Amino acid sequence: MNAPSPAKRPRDARLDFFRGLSLVAIFFAHIPGGWGREFIWARFGLSDAAHVFVFISGFAAALAFGGTFAKLGFAAGTARIAWRVAQLYACHLALFFLTAFLVATFHPEYAVYLGIDGFFADPVFRIAELFALRYVPTFFDILPLYMLVLACVPLAVALARVHPKAVVVLSAGAWLFVQATGFNLPAGEGRVWGFNPLAWQMLFFAGFAFARDWIAPPVATRALLGVCFVVLVLGAAAEAPFVWSANPAFEALHAWVYAHADKPNLDARQLAHFAALAVVALWFVRARPEWLAAPLARPFVRLGRQALPVFLTGMALSHVAGMTMETMGRGPAMQILVHAAGLAGLLGVAAIARFVKNAPWKTVAMAAPVSAPNAAR
Repeated sequence: MNAPSPAKRPRDARLDFFRGLSLVAIFFAHIPGGWGREFIWARFGLSDAAHVFVFISGFAAALAFGGTFAKLGFAAGTARIAWRVAQLYACHLALFFLTAFLVATFHPEYAVYLGIDGFFADPVFRIAELFALRYVPTFFDILPLYMLVLACVPLAVALARVHPKAVVVLSAGAWLFVQATGFNLPAGEGRVWGFNPLAWQMLFFAGFAFARDWIAPPVATRALLGVCFVVLVLGAAAEAPFVWSANPAFEALHAWVYAHADKPNLDARQLAHFAALAVVALWFVRARPEWLAAPLARPFVRLGRQALPVFLTGMALSHVAGMTMETMGRGPAMQILVHAAGLAGLLGVAAIARFVKNAPWKTVAMAAPVSAPNAAR
């Protein structure tokens, strides 16, 4: 008699909620002139949805692929990583070409805002660079970042067999190298990557290391929480216009922060703000776990469970929303329409993706009776 298969590990609602929340924020952030941009947490601090998304992606990657390396070996784990990177690569190209098609068809001038006007000026050359990840426009740089850091997972797993802390040291060393030298990868047209992989990998592998228990998460003591709240308050004072514009001291803080800001290279101020936000958020959901089951949180959990299709849909819909408002205006009715339609689209795609992943037709096929063949006469 076959032994029962081990129970599947339940999903972490905290990861799904914050990933879903970051996906909505990314959608809002990419609508030029949209009201939703004024309510994302990037308007109230030095880190934003991209930081949350990359960190959680590292944590989720450890949960998704770590078991394969442990149970089936290094080759099988590497093969799974390679397949996932290939999927992301195909999604990246599909998103770019879909967006280029929409822009060329409905609003050619919008190409300047997206920074892809160079593609239309010289498509043959740019296509070659696009496939080689040497042409990475500003609004199409998150997936290439994810591809590169995910491709480094086998190296991290191999290094962890020597010592888990070695991964953390190497990751921090790469980040420090970027801070000291400013090194970045070319993105075409004289630009560099908007998310420098050598810097942003630190967030990804921090999440990965926490999930694999290579490092322990900080204990939320009163002293640590106090420091984190101070960092968050100072971040709001430096970022929120209604705060810094009303106080000369905060205005000076705002000017200093922006004079030293370096989002592509993940400067220390962003990193400190994200760490403070993560500690406070984790402390809150541990103190109030029932909040994740509340009606307000459920849609974000659903979105977070289908991160890739929701992300792709959100990026495409944000460009459609931007072109729509460029053409038809940014009045209250249009603002409500594009934001509501976009959120409905995200939830609809999440529902479809969940249905497809559950594959109910397989259950029906297995439950259907099989007629016995006719007996030979």
